Order: sequence, then structure tokens, then C-alpha cells
Amino acid sequence: MDDRALGELRHLASRDSELAARAGELRRLDEEVAAIRTRTEEGDAFLAAYPDEEARRLSELAAGEQDLADRRRELREAEEALTRAADAEGRTHAEAARDRAVDHVAVAQARVDRSESAVAELRRDAARVPTELSELHERAGSVPGITPPREPSSLVDWASHAHAELFVASRQLDAQRERVIREANELASMLLGEPTYGATVAQALARAEAHCLSSPGHVSESR
Repeated sequence: MDDRALGELRHLASRDSELAARAGELRRLDEEVAAIRTRTEEGDAFLAAYPDEEARRLSELAAGEQDLADRRRELREAEEALTRAADAEGRTHAEAARDRAVDHVAVAQARVDRSESAVAELRRDAARVPTELSELHERAGSVPGITPPREPSSLVDWASHAHAELFVASRQLDAQRERVIREANELASMLLGEPTYGATVAQALARAEAHCLSSPGHVSESR
């Protein structure tokens, strides 16, 4: 009787391991679906905001270019004033004004450079996002066990449905594991003569095997 019960307990432990592995795979798939949805939402949000963001960065660039033109004009005027300086004191003041104008030009040029880089970066991203969304569509189509999305524009809806399917499947596996755990603890409690409720299947099996194998005269079936 003990051998049959122990054999059944081992079978339940194997079944629990299988269910745990399947549950882990469902979690991995759900994480993949969530990652696809997150990247899709980010891409959609970027494209929606792109026109306004491009206009803002171009406006900053135009303002920077105007400021740079003004600073260059000031520098030319300072250099002309320096050439007209009639004495040492006047030349000293003119040189100081020229040096300040040079610094102002450098600051304005750096501002323009940053604005140009910002515009270029935005446009590179705008060119990249559609390609990435297409790749996400292909990635979604490779998720096993889930109906692939119809088109890239349906990815968010697809992710919602996929998550719901995986959630239901996970709950079903959880229910199966709960039954296996309950049966395993009932068997282990019978073998031990004391309750093991709250133990995992592996813990219940370990306790039952230790008890049976240590019982005088007991010879267990091979595992």
C-alpha cells in the first residue's frame, strides 16, 4: 500500500513539474506580449507627437541661427571698431569688446550645433520607428500558440487579446496545480500519519520518501 501511494506521489510530483514548466512558459510569453505592446505604444506615441516636436525643434534652430547672425554682425562691428582705434586706451577697449564678441559667437554657434543635432536625431528616429513597428508585427506573429495580428496598426489590440488568452490559460494551470498539490498532501499525510498541508508537492514527496525509506523492513520500489 505504501509503495503504491509513494509511486502515485512521485507521479504527482512529475505532473506538478510539468505544470510548473508550462506555467513558466506562459509567463515568458506574456512578458513577450507585454514588451511588444510597450514598444508599440511608444512608437505610436512618438509618431503622433512628431509633427509638433519637429516644429518646436526647427523653431529653436531658427532662433539660434538668427542669434548667431546677430552675434557675427556684432563681431564684425567690434573688429571694425578695433581697426579705427586711434590710441592705446581706445585699442584696449576695442580689443576687449572684440574678445567678448568672439565669445558670444562661440556660444551662439554651440547653440545652433545642438539644435541641428536635435533636429537630425528626431528625423533619424522618425525614419526608424516605422521599421521597428514592422519588426514588432513580425515578432508578434512568432509568439507560439497566439493568433498573429492582422496588421501593424492592430498590435495594441492584439496584445490585449493575447494577454487575456494567456491569463485564462495561466489560471487554468494554477487550478490544475492546486488539485495536484492537494492530492499530494493528502497522500503524504496518509503515509506520514500527520498533516503536510501547505507543503509543495516536492516537499511532500521528500518527507514521505524519507519516512518510508527509514521505516524498518520497508523496501521501496525503484524511482
